Amino acid sequence: MNTRSLFRVCNKLIGPSIACTPCRHVGTYKTVKRPDPSTLKMPAPGTAPKLMEIIKEKIRLKGPLSVAEYMHIVITNPTEGYYMKKETIGESGDFITSPEISQLFGEIVGIWFYAETQKMGMGPGRPLQIVELGPGKGTLMSDVLRVLHRLGYKPKDLSIHLVEISDTMQTVQAHQLCASHKGCDVDSPHYCEGETTSGIKVYWYYDLKKVPCNFSWYIAHEFFDVLPIHKFEKTEEGWRELLIDIDENEKLYYRISAKETNNVNNLIRPPLDGGDRTELEAFHKHKVVNPLETPGASDLTADVDFSQLRVAASMTPGDENYALVVGPVTQRDFLRRTQAEARLKVLIDHAKSDEQKETLQAAYEMLIDPEKMGERFKFMAFYPSAMAAILEKYPPIGFSNLEKETK
Repeated sequence: MNTRSLFRVCNKLIGPSIACTPCRHVGTYKTVKRPDPSTLKMPAPGTAPKLMEIIKEKIRLKGPLSVAEYMHIVITNPTEGYYMKKETIGESGDFITSPEISQLFGEIVGIWFYAETQKMGMGPGRPLQIVELGPGKGTLMSDVLRVLHRLGYKPKDLSIHLVEISDTMQTVQAHQLCASHKGCDVDSPHYCEGETTSGIKVYWYYDLKKVPCNFSWYIAHEFFDVLPIHKFEKTEEGWRELLIDIDENEKLYYRISAKETNNVNNLIRPPLDGGDRTELEAFHKHKVVNPLETPGASDLTADVDFSQLRVAASMTPGDENYALVVGPVTQRDFLRRTQAEARLKVLIDHAKSDEQKETLQAAYEMLIDPEKMGERFKFMAFYPSAMAAILEKYPPIGFSNLEKETK
């Protein structure tokens, strides 16, 4: 079955339901009220938190910090860390993600996983666990589950495993996904567990290593861009690391290391040696700000070096155990190749008002517009090496040339 036919069938199976009514359960899943893209505002950033003094004291005691050390402190500090103390995603937060823009995004992701799984002879009736790294507000998972419910997956064959270090975000996710949830004892591999209204088990972990090793889908949406990264620059003397220090005015600033650091010796390798491709940005209330000015109050994100991610994922620990990597492709290309426009038409045809139709169309345009999310966000997929022969016969949907896929 070609791509167009497969996604047309799935569109019919999951139906025309529009997830935009707040605070109501439909079957298993709580529906989501998403913001109208035209109403998103760009308020001014707030003031610097106490975390600034924590960082300065660390520099005074140990010397300049690497960008990775700085990001780790800002993101995970137990009391002042960015993701630890507040809800950060959405219209009232500092940034908004694709699943929050439109239900269409999560539905296409769910259909994509389902379609790729069929190539392996797996599907409803076979045990499946879905693992998500950094699940945000739980919106993406909610949309994926709604699709799987329509495609025949039963609660007894499905479990959800969420890797989340923030207790604040974990609470948001639990309210989105679960009818009930509770904390677990320290001896348990997961620190919280819950259950959806239809009986699907949901588990939360601080560490990916604690997740059971079973047949799984792994989802990491806007996850790699917030991982701590090292930043390097190539100088006349060779590669040097960018460090964070305190100037004479007690302000944080970037400076180049005088000598090669251990990180330079350990981490600089092809294809990184082709040039510096990493940028560090901070977002506060949907506005780009200086990442050194408001630590803990702003989201830190780094441009993902997909070539390095490919190198790391493709390293071969054994003859029968390695990853097949496809992509990256832009969000625009991925959504268009996976027939997102066909799904959009279904939603618009069943919308209850002209206003709802306009909101759906505007949301889709934000997802694919090259000047907005279309070119900025990218998709990459990792397959087990055992699928090499299968993928040779049936190329990954959404990553190949559209004309070639739909013949």
